[in-house]
Amino acid sequence: MNAPLPMKKLLPKELKDYYWAYSDILRDIGINESTYDQRIMAFMALKLLIDNNKLCFTLEYDNHFGMKEDVYQRYKAKNAKETFLNIIRDVEKLGREENLHYFHQESKYNPDKSKNILTYLNHYKTFELERYIVELPEKHLKNVLDIYTYQADFTNYPKDEYKDLYEKTVSRMKKMSGDLTGQHFTQKSIIHLMCEMGIQGIKENEKLAIYDPTSGTGSMLMESADYFMKHTKVKEIELYGQEMHGQTWLLSKIFLEITNQPNTIAYGNTLTNPAFANGINGNDNFDFIIANPPFGVDWKHNYDEIIENMQSQRSNFFVVRDEKTNKIVTPKKSDGQFLFMMHIINIMKKENKRGKRATAGIISSSTLISTGSATSSEAKIRKAIFKEQLVSAVLEQPNSMFTNTDIISHIWFLDTLATQKIKIVKADTKEESLFIPHPNAQDKMKHAYSQANIKKLKRYLTNKTDKPYVSKSLNYERTAINISQEIGFKEDNKVESIDALMSELDGLMKNMCDEFNTNGLFGF
Repeated sequence: MNAPLPMKKLLPKELKDYYWAYSDILRDIGINESTYDQRIMAFMALKLLIDNNKLCFTLEYDNHFGMKEDVYQRYKAKNAKETFLNIIRDVEKLGREENLHYFHQESKYNPDKSKNILTYLNHYKTFELERYIVELPEKHLKNVLDIYTYQADFTNYPKDEYKDLYEKTVSRMKKMSGDLTGQHFTQKSIIHLMCEMGIQGIKENEKLAIYDPTSGTGSMLMESADYFMKHTKVKEIELYGQEMHGQTWLLSKIFLEITNQPNTIAYGNTLTNPAFANGINGNDNFDFIIANPPFGVDWKHNYDEIIENMQSQRSNFFVVRDEKTNKIVTPKKSDGQFLFMMHIINIMKKENKRGKRATAGIISSSTLISTGSATSSEAKIRKAIFKEQLVSAVLEQPNSMFTNTDIISHIWFLDTLATQKIKIVKADTKEESLFIPHPNAQDKMKHAYSQANIKKLKRYLTNKTDKPYVSKSLNYERTAINISQEIGFKEDNKVESIDALMSELDGLMKNMCDEFNTNGLFGF
């Protein structure tokens, strides 16, 4: 006969600030604050799968960890800590296979040889759960398990909000971990605009393949899939991405599994080992590419490997050569944004050869399109890119569109359907309202796009006609584009000529003299 359950089981299970409770325990046992996030995210990843019925156990140590008696006996040890360690060491075998759909993918896409994603819940390249458990004394581990049982309940968490969960968690934890404060999340309204610009190319598709070369936790992929399902006739969407940080890679796999999105997310560095350089399995193509590559990423430690790739017959990049010397042109080693752009353009050129249209939206810093002299490597790369006639439009966004930076950024819109001009648009204009205050402003993210803004911006980005001080069409024979300078401000035209200003100044001086003579100032 089973013993009665402890009174603790009557406690409500809620979703609260579990990260603060766990961090108090970590502080108590002397763990460095810079590593709190790894531990907090590791247990969160485990709990997400438990609460969505993907694993055959729970964290309820005083209830046999939610296992059937015969299964529990295989893992039972002298105490809760040792029992839990036995379970975690065997975690790859404890999935509810009937509920797991995309948790097996070819090992070439994974951090190690195992095809089973559950393996990476306890792996040195992702979350070292075993180590996080070992470091906790028995009573502290029980406290942590209780915290995640009663204060981190995701049982009824809305499926459409999983794509935001990582950002919400990090925004609460970033004060504890300096490693996370530099992350810049892409808000929904930017993603919606990028998708809206891509709709024309895929609106008749029943099946859609979306790719993000810097996919993070998959939020841009999930949000774009959701947008296309709501605004097109697409019936089936497959998501592809690549992420080099093991923890975010694993979280992306978990989020996509929970939301039941068909996906293949590769682990690794897109610049040195791109998993999808030749499309999907080298045969099928991507219909839409969306990306927010890291700004200012240093790639000098990968320089030799990237140069070797560019010199090969089947390079993974759009290779640019100097017109005079025929030498390969590379961007600055201190900023790898152009390399991601060259990777995406290389893919789009291949998709074009396959005869099917593809579109892309790529976020960049404002410097990518204008820095460097006419003879600089950046200018040479831009000239070659523009010459391909893949860049259909570039939008200069207002500042304060991201959580941790208020810089101005650009969105490059690419299309394999060649156009004759590049349309540039400036969103921060006094001519028309093209952005709004963010309805949920946080940190430095103060601005957003409404659906009406998105429709207007799309019209300006695609119209052949220009609107003064808002949009302008440029030819492709360029090495740089300064959008603010090209479009200008209406106030610039109101500046009067030097002669008019001098005439006005003379008039003022004459009036002062007349006043002086009339009123006899200073006793004269």
